[in-house]
Order: sequence, then structure tokens, then C-alpha cells
Amino acid sequence: MLAGAWGARAGELLARASERRGERVHRVGELAMLSPPHAVEGSWCCWLFGEPEDRGTLAARFGRRHRGDLPAAFGRALTELGEAACELLCGRFVVVALDRDRGRCLLARDQLGAQPLVHARVTDGVLFTEHECDLLDLLPRTRGPDRLALLQWIENGLTLPGRTLYEGLQRLPAGHRLILGETPARVERWWNLRYKRADEGSGAVLAERLREAAFAAIARAATGSERPAVKLSGGLDSACVAAGLAADGFFDDHALAIGGAFAAHAVADETELIESTARHTHLPLELVAFDPAASMLAPALAHIARWRLPPATPNLFLWQPVTARARELGVDRMLDGEGGDELFGLAPYLIADMLRGGRVPTAWSLAGGIPGIGLSPSRRVRLRMLRHYGLSPLLPISIRRRREAHTGRTKPSGTIVPPADAQALAELRTASEDDRRDGPLWWRFQAESVIDMRDLLDMGSHFRREAADGSIDVRHPFLHDLRLVETALRVPPQAQFDPVRDRPLLRDALTGLIPEAVRTRHAKSHFTPLVLAGIRTEESALIEPLRQAGAPVRAYVVPEALDQRIGRSPDDRSMLGAGPLWRVAIANRWLASQPGESS
Repeated sequence: MLAGAWGARAGELLARASERRGERVHRVGELAMLSPPHAVEGSWCCWLFGEPEDRGTLAARFGRRHRGDLPAAFGRALTELGEAACELLCGRFVVVALDRDRGRCLLARDQLGAQPLVHARVTDGVLFTEHECDLLDLLPRTRGPDRLALLQWIENGLTLPGRTLYEGLQRLPAGHRLILGETPARVERWWNLRYKRADEGSGAVLAERLREAAFAAIARAATGSERPAVKLSGGLDSACVAAGLAADGFFDDHALAIGGAFAAHAVADETELIESTARHTHLPLELVAFDPAASMLAPALAHIARWRLPPATPNLFLWQPVTARARELGVDRMLDGEGGDELFGLAPYLIADMLRGGRVPTAWSLAGGIPGIGLSPSRRVRLRMLRHYGLSPLLPISIRRRREAHTGRTKPSGTIVPPADAQALAELRTASEDDRRDGPLWWRFQAESVIDMRDLLDMGSHFRREAADGSIDVRHPFLHDLRLVETALRVPPQAQFDPVRDRPLLRDALTGLIPEAVRTRHAKSHFTPLVLAGIRTEESALIEPLRQAGAPVRAYVVPEALDQRIGRSPDDRSMLGAGPLWRVAIANRWLASQPGESS
């Protein structure tokens, strides 16, 4: 278990909690951990949590011969390189490294945020764990909700940088480290993706290079599993994962595909495409029929009870039966295509780069190559694309924030965030943009999409909780494989502009490897109607409590705006409003579960 403490008082709190569970605390100086060091080399003691991987140097330079040698090799790297040794790792990990000679300890989170870490300061030190619920159990007093963090989550599903939904509980951002042994303890970035000039080559060469990198990531995600499975949909990205599994002969006898069937909901059902991909890739298929009577609220409440957090998605009721069936079939690792849209998709801010460089004709040409725009877009459509992807990104941050605030005030549904809180959130967002990467706008936007935005969505924590709830290891080769991310961000951005197709290079790369009906399909199925149906079915438990004057969430939002949002009849609720409606309803249930609130 990932749990530790720095400082005498923090160590006492950890020891007291561990005694109740029959666990032993291991102390090394000011540091207390629930497990002995994984490696001790010279003055360094280190712990490696998660699934760390060697980027190559540990094997070549520090004597790592097999996976079990990784902690010892990393310990040797620490003695020679110091804290820079973290740069030799990738994968899902948190490093705890203590330099006994200096009395200094660092906690480093992996580059892409796959392994979560939360921490809180106490009298003379810091407590840290993987999940908020474990940290709350260690603290001497109850922590209440973080008002701004909760409002940010309700409105758009994002977290605030470095914050959780609990006041005083901090979340270590991806690629950052917490330094202990200094006063005060501080958080700093230890890794940042650097811009590299885009690769060269024909479209065919680029497509092949991208496919090889994707398949290598899929193989890494499946390696070590006795029975891997791909959660298959009718989309391009999960089909790519299936093709990657099929391409590696090692998995021929025991890999399988599993998916959901939604026969009563045509907008979500992809059974025919799923079956076609399974046949094409020769993967045995298990389809799990969705039960229309399944409760959307029950798994959400179970999540709140176990994790003391609202779930990140309302879709638990759709996919938990699929995971349960996979477990019955002996699946020990589930792979999916999550994140492929952003990773393999368009870098539209290349248009802004062209405008900034004075290349107006090129920008105009690119504005006619946005996927889905069609082969003969009108001048008005091109101008709209030029404004959105060319001019807007070049505006100063202050102007963009004022425009966002004005849009929030004037949109039909209004905003439920009080004005003072909205201003504070805007200032926090502006401050966070000070820590930007160097490089062209197109590359910075892509890097933010595949690293920063995923971290703000707290995907690493969500998927770790999902894996624990399902008792199955879950891997996301398109989300958390650093080598694949680095390769994808070197694709020339102009190669992804296509007026008809999104992800054109990936589609070309998979020719013959997946069904043509999947490879050439551009429409996407979605589950929002099922979410709206679930809210309607459980209206009395989700929406009706929001109408009560004593609803806990009313203390955080603009009551009149909330009444307007929930006042629409179920038939008039919009697809775009389904997520915010569900989040405010489930936030109300989460707040009601807090100490001092009545359910």
C-alpha cells in the first residue's frame, strides 16, 4: 500500500492508523512507510510503487537484467545521478526516495499521471497516500469540501491544478515532485515534455511509423498478463488495440475481446461493428447485454461510500457488468482505446502558427481541411474556422478569459457558479497558464490535450479506482505510454488535416488490419441518451433533492440558476446539459454524505 509520513507527528498518525489494521510502520529517519525500502544503495533508500518501466538506461548502465531487478538498479542510479534518476523511468509510478545523508526526501509522480498521489500537511510534516479516502483516515480531524474545486468539477468535470475536492488535501500533478526535508515542503516540476522538430516522410511512411509505435505500446500494456482482453467498441481506437493484440502471436491463444450490447438503444449499440472487428482480428468475443433496469445511481453511491468521492463519470452502470463478466472469464488485464481521439487527432492550432508567421494563404488552406468540414466548405465556414483556430489562440490570456466569462453569463442556461467564485476560478486558470511549454502553438495544444487535460480530469485516479472496484488490472496504451506520446507528438501536424476524415494517418495505418466498415466510419456512438434516461428513471433520488431549500449543494451555487437548470421537464433536457446536470446531482449526494450533513 502506498502510504507514508514525514515528521514526528505525521509518523505518529500513520503508526496509529496502521496499528488498527495490524500493519507495521518502517521508519528511516523522519520518513515512515508501510513497507520496508525496495532498495538501499549508499545513502539512498527508495520505494517504487505502481508499474515503473525502464526507459533503457537502467538495463544498459545500471545492471538491470529482469523486471525484479528494477528497484535495485534504480537505487544504483540514485547514488550516481541523484534525483535526476527519475528521468530513467516511465510507465505508472510514484517514487519515494530518501537521501539519508542530506535528510531530504522526494516523492515523484510519473510523467503522464497514471499513478495518483495525494498529500496533506500536518503540524510538523506531511502525510501522503494513493487515494483521498486513505489520507482522510490518517488525518486527526475531518476535512470539508474545497469550495472552488467542487464548483470547477460541477461545471466542467475538471479538477483544479494540485487540488482535490477536500480542503487541504493536495494532489501531486503529473510530472511533479514533492520535496520533503525543507521548510516548507514544496512542489516542483521534475519533468516537462520538450518540443522536437516533427518527423519527415511520406504519408505512408508516417502512417507505418505511427502504427508500429501504437502496436508496441499495446504489446507493452499486455505483456505480463496471462489472459488480456480488449474492451471493444465499434470505434477506430479500440479496433486498433484489437489489431495490436492480434499482431502479437504470443497472445493468440488467450487474448479475447469483450464489449457491451445496447439493443434497445440504437444510438449507442455497436454490436455489428464489434462482431466484425472480433472476426477480423480472430479474437474470441464476449458480448454483455445491457440491462435497461440497471440503476445508474446505485454504483455511484457505492463509489461514494468506498472512495469518499463522487465518481468521475455517470457511466459506471454501463461498464461495471462488462468488467464483472470479464472477471468471470478469467481476464486479468483489460486494455481499451481510451485517449486515441486526442493522441492521433488534429493539431488545429497550426492555423494560428501560420497566421503568426505571416503565412495567410497557408492558414486559409488549412482552414478548409478541418475533419468533417467537407470537400467544398463555404467561405463563411472557412472564416469561422480561421477565427476559432487561427485568431482566437493568438489573443492575450486576459482577453480570452473575459470572453469566456461573458459567454458563461450570456449562455441560455447561465452558470450556477456565483460571480465571485467564477472570478476566482478564472484567476486560477490564468495563473496556471504561466507554466506553459515552449514550442509552436500546435504542439503546445497537443501536449496540453494529451498530458495536462488528462491530469485535470484526474484520469489516473479514476482508472485506479475502476481497476480496484473491478479487481482487474486496467491498462490504457493510448493514455499512459510515454514512448507512444512522444512519437505521436512528432507527427507533422499538416498530415492530420483532412476535410472528411479524422485521424487520417491512423486510418491509413490500419488498412487491412481492421474491418473497412470500422476503418472508414466517422460517426461516433454515444451514451448520453442512456444517461438522460437514467436520470429520468431515478428523478426522485437525483433531481428532487436539489429542489429542497436545504439541499447541501445550494450553499455552493447560484440557487436561481440551479432552479433554471433543473426546472426543465425531462423531455426538454439537452444532450450537452446531461453531464453538468448529473454532476450537480451527484455532488449533492456526496455533500450529503459528509460528516455533519444528513442524507
